[in-house]
Amino acid sequence: MRIGRVVVSALSVGVLVISASLVSSPEAHAAIKTIGECDLLFDYPHGSVHAGGSVSADMRIKCRTPQRYLGVDAILYRTYPGSDYSWRIPAKNKGENVNYMSAVAAESCQKATYRSEANYLIIDNNGVRHEEFGYKSKSIFNPCDLP
Repeated sequence: MRIGRVVVSALSVGVLVISASLVSSPEAHAAIKTIGECDLLFDYPHGSVHAGGSVSADMRIKCRTPQRYLGVDAILYRTYPGSDYSWRIPAKNKGENVNYMSAVAAESCQKATYRSEANYLIIDNNGVRHEEFGYKSKSIFNPCDLP
């Protein structure tokens, strides 16, 4: 019986994220940075428990108070074994005067290697722009555990 799994992701900005998840809930979010009143949350590619049969990565910004603007760009990259070509599966979301924003990049499960990437933008209540671009996960083969 497997109790859980630990995922280690090296982010391109030199931050090491270690996140644990239970088998019944394979989603794992790790706060990669706090900006003012907001936490940036990064997700690695995983078999979705919300939409069975799909692989996804959900990037989020959670703030304690509404901010002038929040924007999130989530990207899944899929590569088949032996292939040099990657498919890009993007998702974007934005909003004004909100304290939560999420973008989910997802597609039907395929037996391939996936990695996720995220870009974040916050314009705080003082009008200051905070850009955090290029966060990347390690590659994960067959996150849906297809036979």
